[in-house]
Amino acid sequence: MSIVTLQRRTTKARRRKLGHGGTENVLVDRILLGGQALMGASEFAAAIGDPMWPSRPVLAGPHARLLRANAVRELDERDILGSDYGQLARRCLALTGRFGAATDEAGVVALAQDYLRCNSAYAAGPIFPRPRGQERGESIRVAPIRGSDCFQLIDGHHRVAAYAVSGAATVPARVSRLSVSTPLQDALHRMSGSGGADELYQPIESPEVATWPAVRGCTDRLEKMDLFLGSHGIAPGFTSHLDVASCYGWFVAGMSSFGYRSEGVDPDPLAPEVGQHAYGLARAEVHTSEVVPFLREASLRAAGSGRRWDVVSCFSLLHHFALGRGKVSAQRLVELLDEVTGSVLFLDTGQAHERWFRNSLAVWDSDYVREFLLEYTTFDEVVDLGPDHDDRPPYSGNHGRHLFACVRKR
Repeated sequence: MSIVTLQRRTTKARRRKLGHGGTENVLVDRILLGGQALMGASEFAAAIGDPMWPSRPVLAGPHARLLRANAVRELDERDILGSDYGQLARRCLALTGRFGAATDEAGVVALAQDYLRCNSAYAAGPIFPRPRGQERGESIRVAPIRGSDCFQLIDGHHRVAAYAVSGAATVPARVSRLSVSTPLQDALHRMSGSGGADELYQPIESPEVATWPAVRGCTDRLEKMDLFLGSHGIAPGFTSHLDVASCYGWFVAGMSSFGYRSEGVDPDPLAPEVGQHAYGLARAEVHTSEVVPFLREASLRAAGSGRRWDVVSCFSLLHHFALGRGKVSAQRLVELLDEVTGSVLFLDTGQAHERWFRNSLAVWDSDYVREFLLEYTTFDEVVDLGPDHDDRPPYSGNHGRHLFACVRKR
């Protein structure tokens, strides 16, 4: 059996599995990259070590970038092979020996040149109907992505990219009756505490989760942290930061973007994977560990050489210990945080004004939290930086937690 026959049979089998749907006009900017090299999108993403491949719009993919680059300057053979499109083709050749009709790099160049030549005037609309080797009569095919308004591309990367770059708002496509998910969605659903809900605990900018509500906005707290540190002469660069119970790793990524040497710790074994997916974090930047033993070990290591991190943040964790859900008391948790913090600890916690905690944390108002931190830590000052902005639908009546900065005089 030839590789062409195998490719066609595999593609047809995948279509039968996904089911036949009707043809409709699909918004181009809602179509995300799909499978390559005889693999489904998730399988291909795993094979190339790029978990966010199925989360990228076709408009941001290698086919569209090739068209845009050629519009600026006519690409030669070296340009094509050195482009993202050329890298994609090489990966497919390595995996299956084929990229479309191409079986080697010369074939890739010929395919790309044909594609570019046919779409050189793409401003007038896409005119390249199908890549070489594709059967006539093939339709662009997409599958709905669960929990979103996006679609995963099954067939037609070249054609959809041409539509997208031409400025077309929609593309005619066959829509599968069966839906799919992306690796990012799968990882988020598997994280402990999610319950499989279409919900984000921290913001993630990816199109297939754009409609999911975010429990915590995070940006307001990060801005307050950065302003506070700057006002106290604590600058990024060599300043270290630890985010305790870092979840997806949003604050690790945020502090790193400011120039801090940031890392996180979270007990969920999927936290490093989601951080890699969502923010491009290296897996080593998020430690997988229960918080208490991690802090205990860090405290022991810091005992002889000074405190472990210049800046520590700990959000939405203390109240779990106050409610008796931790392995130590709330007092002991803040003592451990104190022991590993060099200059500033940022902390928020569930409070009495929230519907969730009106009875169980009845005394934990902002004044109580501040006095608690002063009593059980060695910080010189505890500053109330005000509430977060997360008391909003669908979480109205909850959050609005005050951010506290615990400061050690230098």
